[in-house]
Amino acid sequence: MKIEPLVSIIMNCYNGERYLREAVNSVINQTYKNWELIFWDNKSTDKSAAIFKEYQDSRFKYFCADSHTKILYQAKNQAIKKASGKFIASLDVDDWWIENKLEKQIPLFDDEKVGLVYGNCWIYFQKTKKKNIFKKRLPTGM
Repeated sequence: MKIEPLVSIIMNCYNGERYLREAVNSVINQTYKNWELIFWDNKSTDKSAAIFKEYQDSRFKYFCADSHTKILYQAKNQAIKKASGKFIASLDVDDWWIENKLEKQIPLFDDEKVGLVYGNCWIYFQKTKKKNIFKKRLPTGM
């Protein structure tokens, strides 16, 4: 039986309560199960922390910044320092994943030439409840 490598999912949050449950549930619903969710609270003033703490899952790890960081990559770098996985994945609080995202992407790293894996995205328009695929074709190659 092949051992699945641990994936550390980084979720930065600043006042993300509106869509947070959808984002977290999309992680829980992954068919690939060997992950940890690093939730980096960037000093939210809404109910984001309370919502995240409602979930009872040992793979969930909550961290709160000492002060609000206005530059996203700096906050993400702080969260990455808390990660223990072989791979890092990033999910914003206003996004969600299809259930087999990790299952499809992680095996691609078996090829030594692969260092980054990404996918297309669908844009969901809340007012019309339509989903549109991102029209720009993403490049492929190594």
